[in-house]
Amino acid sequence: AMAAAQATLDTIRDEGLQENVTRIGALMTDGLRALAARFPAIGDVRGAGLYLGVEMILPDGSPDAAAAARIVNDLRARRVLISATGPAANVLKIRPPLVFSAADTDRLLTETEAVLAAIYG
Repeated sequence: AMAAAQATLDTIRDEGLQENVTRIGALMTDGLRALAARFPAIGDVRGAGLYLGVEMILPDGSPDAAAAARIVNDLRARRVLISATGPAANVLKIRPPLVFSAADTDRLLTETEAVLAAIYG
């Protein structure tokens, strides 16, 4: 068990995965916040690194679990996997692997934008 743990820590260090999380997490957060500025149904974008939540709300500010479920399913149809979580099931949970790249982020944001545009116009 100790050898496996050390090998994991060595990989994280040697492949610069902590730096990647910081850089790609900021890129992803900025992109999601730009989408939030365009689509009022996004109430909040929060998280740290690559672990992000995007809150979906109704016009009155209440949770919109139906929208979150639709977005999850529409993204799945586009081969992008995220989930919904939270007490009201209205928060899109995005937690990609540590090796997620700028190209992966671009695809996530592009597909999410397309789904939101299809739903909200």
